[in-house]
Amino acid sequence: MSFRTQHSWRRQHTVKVLAAAVLGLLAVSCGKNRVLLDVDVRSFMDENTLTHPYAAPPLVPFSARLDSIAVNLVEGFQDFGSAQSATLDIGVDYANEIGTGSGRFTIYFSDDAATAPSTPPVAVLDVNLSPDTVSRSEAQIQADPRVLDLFTQKKFWMSVQMEWFPTGAEGLVGTLHISEVRVHLVSTLDIFG
Repeated sequence: MSFRTQHSWRRQHTVKVLAAAVLGLLAVSCGKNRVLLDVDVRSFMDENTLTHPYAAPPLVPFSARLDSIAVNLVEGFQDFGSAQSATLDIGVDYANEIGTGSGRFTIYFSDDAATAPSTPPVAVLDVNLSPDTVSRSEAQIQADPRVLDLFTQKKFWMSVQMEWFPTGAEGLVGTLHISEVRVHLVSTLDIFG
């Protein structure tokens, strides 16, 4: 291939690539410009706060609360546009060794660490507990507007309340493990704004 033929081929190839890029940009600007963001909130938690042994006395409810946890979103996420929807996947595993009863896992999100536990719960997961049984409690929840607004900020706070309700004379003994707290967020992207 001669130099002139190579140069002509490169120019044609460059023009084709630029034309495809312009067409792609036009297609994006005419579309819905949605950004999908998957936030593994659990990964923001200290590994030591994911597993909790419990020993609830017979016939007496027992509870524990985690300190509020900061969830830092992508730097500049607020510049993407407005959050359209968010779905939360939450999963908790109970390895119950002794006793029968139930467990409850309540999760809260807030823009402030101090008020997180007093905001309306994002999700409440209940589970029945039996001796020598691993039970999973999970939920998929559509975020309400208050929670959706939190995802337009750079940081929000999560708080967790854990409760056990023994129904037998032996109480409840076991281990709770937070296995999933994930948010699937759909937002708009303002390319030209």
